[in-house]
Amino acid sequence: MLSSIFTGAVCAQCRNCCIFEEQSAWELPTFCKAAAERLRDLPQYRVQEENGRYRITLPYDESHAAQRCPFLDPSAGCTLPADEKPFACSLWPVRLMPDADGKPVPALYQGCPAMPEEKLPALRALLDGGLRDRIYAEAACDPSIILPYHPNYRYI
Repeated sequence: MLSSIFTGAVCAQCRNCCIFEEQSAWELPTFCKAAAERLRDLPQYRVQEENGRYRITLPYDESHAAQRCPFLDPSAGCTLPADEKPFACSLWPVRLMPDADGKPVPALYQGCPAMPEEKLPALRALLDGGLRDRIYAEAACDPSIILPYHPNYRYI
């Protein structure tokens, strides 16, 4: 979705969006039913239903080691078919978070190496060119993409 701004090469090297420390598990995206059914076949992952959407629970243990998304192939990237990929995954490093008034607004993860400061004007243009409306339409259908504000993000 944001490929017009950055290339997949940076994403392929980083994959920060698909690996979750235990303290960042709140950012795990929700999945459609078809993807959740695929997860049920992997015993190391549990799936919890939340308002008709499905969220994985990663197998953290006493080591608290980061866990990768079960759909991340380390050499090939995301293995989900495009129609099963969560909208939030396609949108990374942008998230929808409430502002001080509680209104959901786009926010950018500040640690994404694919989105340096000089690319912000292009991101804002993409948002103004219809992406913002698409994000809000998706949030109306799937409120799970609205995440609580976190200081690692800044509003755009």
